[in-house]
Amino acid sequence: MPRALLSLVAGLIALLVVAISGGDHGSPLWPFVGRFHPLLVHLPIGVLVLAVACDISTRWWRSAAHQLVSPLLLIGAWTAIASAMAGLVLADWGSYDPAVLAWHRRLGLAVPALASLGYWLHGRAMTARSSLRVPALVTSGLLLAAVVVGGHLGGSLTRGEGYLTRHLPEGVRRLVGLPGENDLTRIHVANPELTPVFDSLIHPVLTARCGACHNPERRKGGLILTTAKGLFAGGRQGKVVVPGRADDSEMIIRLSLPPGHTDAMPPDHAIPSAEIALIRWWIDQGASTEITLSAIERPTFIRRTLAAYGLDDLPQGILALPVETADSSAIVAARNSGLTVQTLGVKVGYLSVDAASVPAGWVAGTLSALRPLAANVASVNLSRTSAGDSALVTLGTMPRLTRLHLSSTRVTDAGLQSLTSLQYLEYLNLVDTNISDAGLRSLEQLPRLRALYVWGTHATPGGVARLRRALPRALIAIGAAPLVEPTTPVDTATPTGKAKGKPR
Repeated sequence: MPRALLSLVAGLIALLVVAISGGDHGSPLWPFVGRFHPLLVHLPIGVLVLAVACDISTRWWRSAAHQLVSPLLLIGAWTAIASAMAGLVLADWGSYDPAVLAWHRRLGLAVPALASLGYWLHGRAMTARSSLRVPALVTSGLLLAAVVVGGHLGGSLTRGEGYLTRHLPEGVRRLVGLPGENDLTRIHVANPELTPVFDSLIHPVLTARCGACHNPERRKGGLILTTAKGLFAGGRQGKVVVPGRADDSEMIIRLSLPPGHTDAMPPDHAIPSAEIALIRWWIDQGASTEITLSAIERPTFIRRTLAAYGLDDLPQGILALPVETADSSAIVAARNSGLTVQTLGVKVGYLSVDAASVPAGWVAGTLSALRPLAANVASVNLSRTSAGDSALVTLGTMPRLTRLHLSSTRVTDAGLQSLTSLQYLEYLNLVDTNISDAGLRSLEQLPRLRALYVWGTHATPGGVARLRRALPRALIAIGAAPLVEPTTPVDTATPTGKAKGKPR
């Protein structure tokens, strides 16, 4: 056996010993040696690919490059052995995806073995002329496949999943069934009233952009960014999120560094600025995993960011909930009873109901005509009618009622208890009724109440103050009416004074 081949066999045996025994974890020399793997690995890749190219050219085009095949395979085999040894040591001190590392390790051992086998077969084929040419060709094919796949897995270990495929042209991505670059972050918002900002906006970004390296299996830097618990736990360098202070958060600092910077994350390409803006906004708003889109402040710049994802016109309240089209025959029946029933808009399944046209002998039984439409009723006006507590029982069965006018009616404190089930009620007018502080306490159970008018009632400033503490975002008017009814949450109440007018 030629001396060069004997030395290759000895090198492969040494490589096998290192693979079985691993590095010396008690010596600082081993992790130092492992750091040379990224430096060494590129040499055998280039040399072996060139060797296979020369081998193919000699078979198809009768090229003189056949004289280079054996030397290239010998050099490639030896450098692959050295690179694999360093890689085996490095794997013991790194934090990598176990599944990807296992396959990269197997292919890293296969490459020098195949290169050595190819060196032997090519040398034999040159003398045997034809008998070993097919095995030599098969070995070259396997060697090329091992180099390509192993290189891809190595890139995935250091640069994240999809290292070779991430920057494919969009047309090629679609052709092979891969998602487009803009589809990597899948943001979906259903009902803003119920959707947490973290679950719908922040978590998808972190999973898509950072999850390949910072997941429970890999934990690069000791950091997990695919779960809220891991995010707030931080990594080996400490916390990465400081609630309320995005500029002091290590995550924002790393994401904002220019591409190519040593500490920039992700290391291979920058996250889109719109996604960084989302993360920064969420941290500045307190980094809560519970707060919903309807409850968080959305400044102009963040609305533009949301618009980039088609979320510029998010439905709010009941408009974000699916609703079936109202029964047309039920609408006709309600109108025949004297009620004015109108739809709130084209393609909107909600209704507005007004009892202004009901005759003077109006009784609560008239509202029974609305029962088939209970899920569609969004606004009811019973002002200056004889409606009493029995009418409120019927209104309490309308789960998506948002506006209710009861001024100058016969409702009492006891009747208001029937309204506590109206979790979407935003506006309530109780002007000139017999409501007192006891009735106001029932309203504390209406979380979305934003406007309440109670002048001309028995409510006291003390009772109103208590309700304000329970509903800090609600405007509670006990004096002069505001010139414009509030459409957004208001933190200050209308000053007490003489009423100048009453909203109907």
